Amino acid sequence: MNLPLVTVGVASYNNGPYLRETLESIRLQTYQYVELIIVDDASSDNSVEVAENWLAEYPDVNGRLILHNTNLGVCRVCNDVVTNARGEFICIIGSDDVYLPDKLAVQVPLLLQAPPEVGVITSAIEFMNSEGQKIPQPDDFAIPHPEDTYLTLLNSCVVAAMSTLVRRSCYEKVGLYDETLPFEDWDMWLRLAKIYKFKYSPTISARYRRHANAVFDTRKRQMEEGSLLLLNRQRGFSQQADAAIIAQTRLRSELLYQIGSPQAAHWLKIRWQDDRSLKSWGLYMLAKLGVTGRQVTQLQRWLGRR
Repeated sequence: MNLPLVTVGVASYNNGPYLRETLESIRLQTYQYVELIIVDDASSDNSVEVAENWLAEYPDVNGRLILHNTNLGVCRVCNDVVTNARGEFICIIGSDDVYLPDKLAVQVPLLLQAPPEVGVITSAIEFMNSEGQKIPQPDDFAIPHPEDTYLTLLNSCVVAAMSTLVRRSCYEKVGLYDETLPFEDWDMWLRLAKIYKFKYSPTISARYRRHANAVFDTRKRQMEEGSLLLLNRQRGFSQQADAAIIAQTRLRSELLYQIGSPQAAHWLKIRWQDDRSLKSWGLYMLAKLGVTGRQVTQLQRWLGRR
């Protein structure tokens, strides 16, 4: 049987201390039919030097490095991987995360044996700190999910990006990553889940690093704004889907107001249009008048003490 080539993309940005470990986890895969594409998004640290030295050290690795002169964002990085991929299957990993040795050896047969309506393999992952020590996993991240996962994804992005293996033909069907968004995965999984099934593997395939530089822990406001944007683009698919989107909009619009987002009034208006409640109208009016969420919280605390 001819085994398929897998394109492994590394999204590299300012993770010089961890990049070599990421690359080694790809080189040491027990599945050997791999091409490696490293895309560096204009790192300001020594990431490019680490990548170049590693590729020179292992000339037998089927790998190449794509460099951005300016920072274009993770969605552009992922698009560079997809558009340059020669593999039948594609997976992408951050430059501070690692694959376990059998990730591809387990997932490739699952995808090969799956019917064509299954477009994505996902799996369990582990979380680690900056020193590589295992830490507890968030309750809503990388959990088992049904193959028809669209409604599940509307409530939470339960699919861990580094855990996946995707048919390249899926990208040809749904298009590339949306470069207007500050993160790559959730919007893509929703688009794919409208058309394809997701098959979950309980075998841990990767380790995700949580540390001070991780995007997961920074740019909170941009992440919430992007989440509301991508979720509300999904309106109209079904009544169940719209109910989930309305619930998420209600929660996230108030959070944006509390953290001082300039887009808070826009999303609070949409929330009010959804539920026509007095609270939603009041929050929208306060945001429109320039009263901050912090001021409202301080007033509530002051009234609570009287």
